[in-house]
Amino acid sequence: MKNILMPLWLSAAVLVSVPADAATESLEKLLGGIKADIAAKRLSSPSGNNALEKIDAFREEAPFDFRVVPLTYEWGEAYVALAESAIASKDYAKAQGYLDKVWLVASLTPGLEDAQATLDKVYKGAPAVAAKAEDKGPSKEELARQKKLAEAAAKEKARVEAERKRKAEEEKRLAAEAKKQAEADRKRKAEEERLRRAEAEKAEKAAAAKRVADAEKARTQQAKPAAAPAPVVVQKPKPEAPKVIAVASRQQRSEVSGLWKDAKEESAPLASYPVSAEMLSERDRDIVDSLEPVCKAILDNDASVVVHTSDKADYRWLTVRLTLCMRRLDKTFRLRHSYESVADAEPFVSLHPSREVSLVRQSTD
Repeated sequence: MKNILMPLWLSAAVLVSVPADAATESLEKLLGGIKADIAAKRLSSPSGNNALEKIDAFREEAPFDFRVVPLTYEWGEAYVALAESAIASKDYAKAQGYLDKVWLVASLTPGLEDAQATLDKVYKGAPAVAAKAEDKGPSKEELARQKKLAEAAAKEKARVEAERKRKAEEEKRLAAEAKKQAEADRKRKAEEERLRRAEAEKAEKAAAAKRVADAEKARTQQAKPAAAPAPVVVQKPKPEAPKVIAVASRQQRSEVSGLWKDAKEESAPLASYPVSAEMLSERDRDIVDSLEPVCKAILDNDASVVVHTSDKADYRWLTVRLTLCMRRLDKTFRLRHSYESVADAEPFVSLHPSREVSLVRQSTD
């Protein structure tokens, strides 16, 4: 399962802070709404007024703003608490539904793995309960919404680290340039002041010499009036032209969000592994043991995967099992996965080269 919760930063085109505008006010309103919805347990319903939709809207509008991260953790913890309560009440189908939402949106939520382990023990002891729980899973629309959030957050992670480093380097460079410019301005002003004083002193000496010459001439030529001293002209430094700072437009931010929809895996597969269609259709949780060779190959090659199933419900269930399998081998490994439909064909998992950047960056390149 992808680690989708990472700190976010400002857009790469924004070089300086700008005053609060309508977009900033909209983001503040979304943050307040998310907090209120979590407190009122409006986590993913009712439609049009729940925390999950507001988290989705916030990420669409500001994909690099980290302030939504702790609220997403709170959202996941609220669902884990609901799942634990449902397990205590023996409503296992409802509990699994809660956990599946958290797996696809916030897989590193504290307590998620422990709650899943508790529920898996119940399912292994009662296969009929497991089948009943899968029948009550989330709708296709809900799964599509959750998948969209997971994909968007995975792209955020790839961008945010590079943006964090770029911004730190940019701030360091700007600080050095500002310091250098301030020193240059100080020296320039000091030189201008020195020249001004030298010119004034020169003009004063010239005026004094002229006054002496005029006084001497006046003594010899009584009829001629003494010439007035020449005025002293002091030049003032020209004001500097104002600097223009470019700020990213709202259209640029919209274009970044639009690129998410075009990303797809186009690399040639490294290997393919069949998946038992029977175990998948019956939601047999022992499938995790049969997936161990696939997981070892993923870990050895640091590979990304494409899950090929007939529908997204199978993809969602199989992705959770792959994640649990990977956690057995390496709890720090982040599973990078995507989906491809294979109607009227046996399900399988294909391995692809490790991605250094997100799929959306590959699509734009």
